[in-house]
Amino acid sequence: MFKNAILTLFIFFSFFASADKLPLIQELTACNPDFFNHIYAHREELKTHTSVEVFNQNQAYIPVENRSDTNKNFVYFKSPIQYKNLKLIGYYDSAMDLKKMGKYYFWGFIIDNDINEIRDSLNFLEWKSMEDNLLYIANPMIRSVNDDIQVWHKNTGTVVGVKTIPAPNTTEKLLLLEKGDNMQLLICSIQGIVTNNLLRQERPDIQIGQIK
Repeated sequence: MFKNAILTLFIFFSFFASADKLPLIQELTACNPDFFNHIYAHREELKTHTSVEVFNQNQAYIPVENRSDTNKNFVYFKSPIQYKNLKLIGYYDSAMDLKKMGKYYFWGFIIDNDINEIRDSLNFLEWKSMEDNLLYIANPMIRSVNDDIQVWHKNTGTVVGVKTIPAPNTTEKLLLLEKGDNMQLLICSIQGIVTNNLLRQERPDIQIGQIK
């Protein structure tokens, strides 16, 4: 009986340890390139849910068929990943070049929960409502094209996505929680003036000149 109790506790704690680390939600919410190191670190576990591709020796990413095609810029997992009460069911990766309006890159998870349930479960973040029940943001950052490439400032006057245009000669970075037509997205965004050097730093999974 004692051995059975120990085994039960081991399985219990192993399950919750795995549930906490596999979704990589906390690493994603920082919206920095360390996210791809964490995917690499958990690549063997993630491969039971989806495809994982390794690059730069210690980084990896979840591939989609085509970042620039709205019908092919996401992939559903073979089986969901549980985080607390949230069910992660896929990965989203979009890239758009809107010329004078700037470049826009989005990456993160598709979650099979109500948008407000997602927001409440991630209560370690300071959410700002942009559209009630439709769009929330967190961790908004901004930089000038004249800043050092590693410099980001807290953005108190952020604008979001392609609905508005970032201020001239700036780049914005933020976390978005969005209710779409067919999916709820928890995604990072980098948008505005995105130079090749900045893209290499923030999105090392993207090969310069090959958006797909």
